[in-house]
Amino acid sequence: MVTSVRFPYVEVQFSARGIQARDSAYLDTGFDGYLIAPQSITTTLGKPDFVSTWELGDGSLTDGADYLGDIEIVGMARPIRGQITCLGDDWILGSGVLNQFHVIFDHGLRVEIH
Repeated sequence: MVTSVRFPYVEVQFSARGIQARDSAYLDTGFDGYLIAPQSITTTLGKPDFVSTWELGDGSLTDGADYLGDIEIVGMARPIRGQITCLGDDWILGSGVLNQFHVIFDHGLRVEIH
């Protein structure tokens, strides 16, 4: 079990192309993807495996650089193979990963992941 008191964030890491990155990610159950990482990481990862088009909250479209890799909630020791999209400046963990676990949002105080 992992408990984070930085509600609604949890520490995540990914590995793609032999490169690892780690940071706190916002848990977004409304995002059906796997992981969004900052666009700046593309300089380390190089040319993406593919490019996808994303619709943002304001209705505008933007392209994201996508990489296939392993995503792990730090402390769970259970990596999930998935799509890592480099887009914007934030880390966002979506339901592609979260649906693999039992996640409890405890009254805005903490997040527990089993």
